[in-house]
Amino acid sequence: MEAQVKSEGETRTLLAVRDVQLECVMHRNAYASSKPEEAVAVVILHPYSWLGGSMYDHVVRALYSAFASTGKFNTVLAYNSRGVGKSSGRASMYGAKKEVEDLRALCRSLLGNLTHPPAKIVLVGYSHGSCVAAGASMEPYVTGVCAVSPPVGALASSALGLKDLWKVFCEAQAPKFVALGTADTFCSEKALRKKSQGSNADIKIYRGADHFWSSTGALQALQSNLLEWVCKTLLV
Repeated sequence: MEAQVKSEGETRTLLAVRDVQLECVMHRNAYASSKPEEAVAVVILHPYSWLGGSMYDHVVRALYSAFASTGKFNTVLAYNSRGVGKSSGRASMYGAKKEVEDLRALCRSLLGNLTHPPAKIVLVGYSHGSCVAAGASMEPYVTGVCAVSPPVGALASSALGLKDLWKVFCEAQAPKFVALGTADTFCSEKALRKKSQGSNADIKIYRGADHFWSSTGALQALQSNLLEWVCKTLLV
């Protein structure tokens, strides 16, 4: 993989992961940390592919830009999950078992196949992607998990088969941040707090924001808050 990836700056490429090739965009600042054991990567996951979710979603792009522009992270990566864009394979319609395994393999590849690799990884998932990230939140290399607009309301969770993944999130010991708008149609604040009991997650509620963060002000606030939380909580 290293031959395809710039040591500094941005690379767009296909990465071989398990039985698929995943299309990704990756920004590297390999010397962001002077201590290799403190180097942190951020991996950003997109919404449900069957409803058009991809790494080109405006929320994913906004979060990627926010993290990449700081210069504080060894690697910032967003990718198309299996069956999306140029990524091969077929997306899961119910549940996300294959997507979670792909994510785990992708993270291991980042840790093991880059020159000046990261030592730890922050998972940032939006919508369906937050539940895929949740499924990998107990991995030892995961230093934190951020869930934006997780679809864990009773109807959405049942329809998408994501209930068990959110349980993993709640049981994980890594620091966690959750962002939800009060106008989100896939999960209410009440349902989120109920489903997240015992998780010790930092929950931030955005008044008036919808699931798609269509308000520029709400999206900018999300960028700022999420970046601030990660830097203060997870960077040494």
